[in-house]
Amino acid sequence: MKEYSLQELARAVNGQIIYDGKTKYYDSVAIDSRDVKDGGIFFALKGENTNGHNYVRNACENNAGAVIVEHEFEGISAAQIIVDDTFQALKMLAKHYINKFKIPFVAITGSSGKTTTKDIVAGVLSARYCVHKTKGNLNSTTGVPLTIFDLEDKHQIAVIEMSMSHPKEILGNADIVRPDTALITNIGNSHIQFLKSKENIFKAKCEILEYLNENNCAILNGDDEYLNRVCSDKYNIVRVGIDSGDLRAYDIIQSDNGISFSCVINGKRERFEFVLMGAHNVLNCLMAIAVGLRYNLSAEEIRIGLKLCRFSANRMETVRLKGITLINDTYNANPDAVKAAINALCAAGEGKRKIAVFGDMLELGEYSALMHEECGEYAAGQKVDLLLTFGEFGNNYLRGYEKVNPKGKCIVFDDAKAVCEYLKQIVNSGDVVLFKASRSVKLEEVFLSLKGSIADE
Repeated sequence: MKEYSLQELARAVNGQIIYDGKTKYYDSVAIDSRDVKDGGIFFALKGENTNGHNYVRNACENNAGAVIVEHEFEGISAAQIIVDDTFQALKMLAKHYINKFKIPFVAITGSSGKTTTKDIVAGVLSARYCVHKTKGNLNSTTGVPLTIFDLEDKHQIAVIEMSMSHPKEILGNADIVRPDTALITNIGNSHIQFLKSKENIFKAKCEILEYLNENNCAILNGDDEYLNRVCSDKYNIVRVGIDSGDLRAYDIIQSDNGISFSCVINGKRERFEFVLMGAHNVLNCLMAIAVGLRYNLSAEEIRIGLKLCRFSANRMETVRLKGITLINDTYNANPDAVKAAINALCAAGEGKRKIAVFGDMLELGEYSALMHEECGEYAAGQKVDLLLTFGEFGNNYLRGYEKVNPKGKCIVFDDAKAVCEYLKQIVNSGDVVLFKASRSVKLEEVFLSLKGSIADE
């Protein structure tokens, strides 16, 4: 982060300095007192479950140079700036900071695939540019500002991921970033607990387009029925897809080594290869290709960029040990992502025993039981040989699976540990095993335990 003086910091957040402290310049921001760097800025945010003001003294013990607060603290050494609302102050500073950089910003959202797409877009662009991208899960209303504060002079382009659970969250982040290019991967059922309908999810995702102008571009999934409704005379639209779109993939080949496909660029057939499995990743790659073309990359540079991708943890991570293939896709889960992962499992497991290990999908609210049943039905319909489940909605997976394949094998376990012990007993060479659940289920622990057990045999 570029340095701020106390006076510039106060002006940026529209705050009042009540104590100068000892630090002259500040070059880092934290919202968790444990993450404060020596001489950095600590924002005391108020959340649903905690209040950062309770940790101001902890931040000072960790050598915070300045604290942004809503009321004065006595007996602390850090500089203090009082503001009306610390969350709004964080956004104001992010907006002030981003204006120091005259580089293109690519913003990405969607119900599923946005993090993988972010990683692919950044990988493609890195074939020519120095790219800054969202790290980990810093894609929320607080994560986006923290991502922006990591921008440095060396960066030539930035790729920013935006998530949401409620209306107006993406809008607030889009107001900060003001992207030159905005991507929406798809409209699905994630967060339907809060938004109540896919129509509302569609509207919320489209908030990312709000600040685009005639010089900007929206890159949309042309195979998505909701996104095909987007039209505008304010900005340009490029649609990508398999069934429809301005940029389309064909001759798709899937294997347990990844995917390959062709598309036409400037009238010429171009072939691309990608390391992750699953037809859904063809669409993610097409979005990255469209971004690459927008920023003047050649087809060869894009091919190189697809090989430079570095992926966030627990996303279609494929491990092969002693003839067994393990697919760790446990970062998160919603019905569309689960079905896409099943497709990838079936492509990789053609002619082999296909085993799916599913935990609960969260934030589906009143639709939870129905959507877990649908995924069980889909697994049976796609000929998954063995479905292992646990959690609150394990029996719903079972009910759906047995609707389609009453003679198939679906087992509901009491907990993840029981699933793991069963897998260690029955998995054999030639099996392909998929792990998928919402992040808080921590299903990756089963993956890691099984992986270790196979390696030690």
